[in-house]
Amino acid sequence: MARLSERDLHVLLEVLREIYQPRNLEAFPRHAISALLVLVSADVISYNEINLREGRVHGVIEPDHGEIAQYGSILDQHMHEHPLIRYYSKTGDGRAMKISDFLSRRQFHALGLYNEFYRSWGIENLMGVGLPARAPLLIAIGVNRGRPDFTERDRLCLDLLRPHLIQAYRNAEAVTLSEHELGLMACGFDKLRRGVVLLNSQRRVHLMSSGARQTLGEFFGEAALRNQRLPADIEQWVREQEGLLTVAGVPAPRKPLCIERGEKRLWVRLVADSNQKLLLLEKEAEDLSPAACQSLGLSNREAEVLAWVCQGKTNPEIATILALSVRTVEKHLEHILEELGVETRTAAARLALEIVRSP
Repeated sequence: MARLSERDLHVLLEVLREIYQPRNLEAFPRHAISALLVLVSADVISYNEINLREGRVHGVIEPDHGEIAQYGSILDQHMHEHPLIRYYSKTGDGRAMKISDFLSRRQFHALGLYNEFYRSWGIENLMGVGLPARAPLLIAIGVNRGRPDFTERDRLCLDLLRPHLIQAYRNAEAVTLSEHELGLMACGFDKLRRGVVLLNSQRRVHLMSSGARQTLGEFFGEAALRNQRLPADIEQWVREQEGLLTVAGVPAPRKPLCIERGEKRLWVRLVADSNQKLLLLEKEAEDLSPAACQSLGLSNREAEVLAWVCQGKTNPEIATILALSVRTVEKHLEHILEELGVETRTAAARLALEIVRSP
């Protein structure tokens, strides 16, 4: 069984400190690539956002000598041949996998993808990890080189880094959502509707948006917001998150805090570097909206049907609400089940809630 050396653990910890630096979705791909290159030797490394429904790939390659457009076009054509993409899309298992886990060298050399792209780059060995994303998107990060093949030490490094990459990606999503509002600071930070809290070096509240004040008051009461202090539960969690990257060994991913009050949930996400700490607050919607369901790749009408399914409505009830026939609702539901890869309406509702509300 592969084990990391003391030096590897030290390097991994340094990489994790860098991974959690604030980044938006535009900057995240090259940020992730840079992290992997520190841990695993590779000739070429790629970050790929794959739209499984459209069969198209948007990616970033390092080093990029202008071949990115060619790479995307070729991968679009030969996506069905790629064993790692097929495996990630079928199983949802994003652990580190090598091309040699699936194909012999002769089988790999027989692929159009190899002959039309990898061969010209001298690439003989590939390894990648998958990151969860909302359907129909699949995110895969691949390290590629000539020879030798990747080792089990390399696989372990990617597997240890992967859960942190997942959380860093979700942080980037949250940063992107908040960036446009943070840009309005010149117009008054307190006017921001999104729940944003800026902390000073002592973890005291420096600035707080009106949305954050309202949300924290709802969950903790107005008394918890006095003296520029965070509620005790959140302050303790911030301390614990900061301590994750100072201990020896491989730390757990920096996951968001979930606070429950009856049926209500509040997610608190820490985005921090050495100069600033931001808390991004998001209340979980009590009901799943059609717009949220549409993010799963459904049509407008299918999203409306699924939203009512998530609220426990029967097909006849949904038909009445949406002014449709029961048979039309049934046909929409059949396509929803097929699209989500489940067999029952209960499973569809559970999956939708898990994906859309995932932290």
